[in-house]
Amino acid sequence: MKIAHVLNPFKCGKNNPSYLYYAQPITFKSMHNAQLEAKNENIDVELYATNFPEDDEIIPDYFIKLPHLKKSTKKLFPNISGKKKLPIIQEILNLTFKHSDADYIIFTNTDIGVQKNFYIFVSNLIKKNNFTSFIINRRDIRKRNNGIRLTYKDEHMDIIYNIAKSGKKHPGKDCFIMSRDLIKKINLNNLFTGYPPWGDTLHKKLSHISKKHKIFFNLKITFHLGSDKAWKRSSNNLEGKNTQISRIVLRNIQNKNNKKRKQLQQKRKQLQKKIQQKIRKRQIKRRQQHISREQQRRKRLLLRNKK
Repeated sequence: MKIAHVLNPFKCGKNNPSYLYYAQPITFKSMHNAQLEAKNENIDVELYATNFPEDDEIIPDYFIKLPHLKKSTKKLFPNISGKKKLPIIQEILNLTFKHSDADYIIFTNTDIGVQKNFYIFVSNLIKKNNFTSFIINRRDIRKRNNGIRLTYKDEHMDIIYNIAKSGKKHPGKDCFIMSRDLIKKINLNNLFTGYPPWGDTLHKKLSHISKKHKIFFNLKITFHLGSDKAWKRSSNNLEGKNTQISRIVLRNIQNKNNKKRKQLQQKRKQLQKKIQQKIRKRQIKRRQQHISREQQRRKRLLLRNKK
């Protein structure tokens, strides 16, 4: 089994409200550590990054760089985006599908770190349960330990791994594992990251198209530093736009469901009609048999009377 894990790195300053300046290097290091662990178990894992040209310099060498993203909120929605240049999820998935031959594709936010056994665990989960898609919810952990900021240094990573074994549950959906075949069926329109309800929308989309889908709340194999909600402190217009796009995506699902219901109703009607026709044929046949028997009985009576 081959696994491709893709994310969208973003170059930012130390004062970025999302804490990405500190969180992303930890995410990168955790993915690489997990990749090396998986290699020891003969599990093939490829790490992919797809980003805008200005973000190239922060991507580590152990990532495979996909072609630069062409779409963004700034390009599609210039009137409400301001300086926000957020990626379109469908473009990320399409690029990964096109440039990778992996059996399963993992998509996470860039601030979601993983435990060392992450890919081994995911691989075993797929093999044992035949999931075509699933979601793993993260644990929120503290940013500092004994007053010292946690970083991607090896001694800090060990602390992070231990803290993340407990951590705090988080309801957000930000780690998606999908079989390759599903990527061709996903259509998220221009839904973008950074603002809800993109995670919930992708979850509902997968629930609709996946043969076997599940969400895990308590596996403790992904983590996030802090519990910041930076999107709440920024543009509500972008959240409103994402909500609008989400409604379109979910409406398409609803329309397909309605179409399936109508088709099922038509099939039931046709089946009921066939059953009724069979019943009528049997009834007619019974009547004819009854008439025939009655006629024969009368003939026998006439013959007796003549004798």
